[in-house]
Amino acid sequence: MTLLPKHPAARRVAALWLLACLVTLAVMLLRPGLYEDDRNALAVLVPMYYLSLPLGHAGLMAGIDIRTALYLGGTVPGILAEGLFLWLVLGVLGYAQWFLLLPLVARKCQQLLHFVFNRDAAKNRPAR
Repeated sequence: MTLLPKHPAARRVAALWLLACLVTLAVMLLRPGLYEDDRNALAVLVPMYYLSLPLGHAGLMAGIDIRTALYLGGTVPGILAEGLFLWLVLGVLGYAQWFLLLPLVARKCQQLLHFVFNRDAAKNRPAR
């Protein structure tokens, strides 16, 4: 299993995905509120959240659990660290979901359909 899609069109879409992730990171890092611990600076990550659904939601919930555990442990993460963590989680999970898992599931479904519906054709072939 490679990390890059095999089809040229899928490679272009994956490159656009990675470019969008990098642009989102740049915009997030350039927001002045990020360095003033303003939670509104993380609003830049909302498009990445929607583009990485449904796995992105699971990553976001895991991030909330980690942040809560850190608060209860006495460590308060800054907005910058939280933003970088969320950006990384949303980017990795979105890429994995759309360019690794979805093609894998589609191939397996295609193989299953081929096996189920072409099974009788193999039995009805004349013997050589």
